[in-house]
Amino acid sequence: MSHIFLRRRALALVLAFVIAVTATIVPAAPKRAEARTCPAVAVIAARGSGQPNSGRTSYAQSPWVSNGWEGEHISAFLRTSESRYRATHGGKSLMNNVEVLGLGPEYYPAFAPEYTGTVPALPRTLAQALNLVGIYAMPMLNMGVQAARDFINSVGTGRAGVIRQIDNYQRTTGCRPQYVVVGFSQGAMILQDAEREIARRGQLAGAVYLGNPMTAAGDPATVGVAGGGAGGLVGWSPLNSKTTAATRNRANYCLPLDGVCDASIATLRASERNGGSHGRYFVFKSRWDNVVADRFGNWVDGVRY
Repeated sequence: MSHIFLRRRALALVLAFVIAVTATIVPAAPKRAEARTCPAVAVIAARGSGQPNSGRTSYAQSPWVSNGWEGEHISAFLRTSESRYRATHGGKSLMNNVEVLGLGPEYYPAFAPEYTGTVPALPRTLAQALNLVGIYAMPMLNMGVQAARDFINSVGTGRAGVIRQIDNYQRTTGCRPQYVVVGFSQGAMILQDAEREIARRGQLAGAVYLGNPMTAAGDPATVGVAGGGAGGLVGWSPLNSKTTAATRNRANYCLPLDGVCDASIATLRASERNGGSHGRYFVFKSRWDNVVADRFGNWVDGVRY
């Protein structure tokens, strides 16, 4: 057998070995990453003044986990809505195609400035009545008067934060869902001012507000307080729950004895001893909870079915 033949045979064996080894150690081309599943509905949630992160939360059959910035009351609202929907829809999940997007501090700081005003014995002016609101009707933000003023001065900044979060979310995920905005207290004020822009884009499926200081007197969308109430802390301003409304799908939830959204003197006096009901939304059961939960469920179904 010639040396040339042996060299060729050896070379062939080496090449075969190299090919075999390479085939085992070189990974196959990675599969193309699957596109992110997009929700039919995204909840834009804005917590109340000073409320901390409530912890990342999975809601029922939703495949997404919230960032926790929805806060305690909105989280309780979503859990109540899920339970109510299961009870009225044969065990089906409300949240299985819904993502919850809490407005983090980078978009909405939820400031809670201190309030040190004095309280007159008998309120005779609007300013004196607002003092009473600040002291007696806000157990969770005993500084609501200044918070309201600060917000009115920076309402444009708040609105920009909401829209900026939506834009960043859509750019990052490629998703363009319908949105239901859900705000508690100061969070309601910030979201209301963004309603029109979200509606202009054709993406506003509904709005839920809890203890809304911008509640207008007699607002027909108000649930809870009789006749829509006397109006909220700043419901008398040009920006209120009527003038900013951009959809008929609304639930402006105001519990009796909540002086934040029903700032009548009678309510403030009745709330004087126990601080009123502003901190009770969905944390404690109320007979109007199911009304609000059912509206939310109907709006979600209107998008995904």
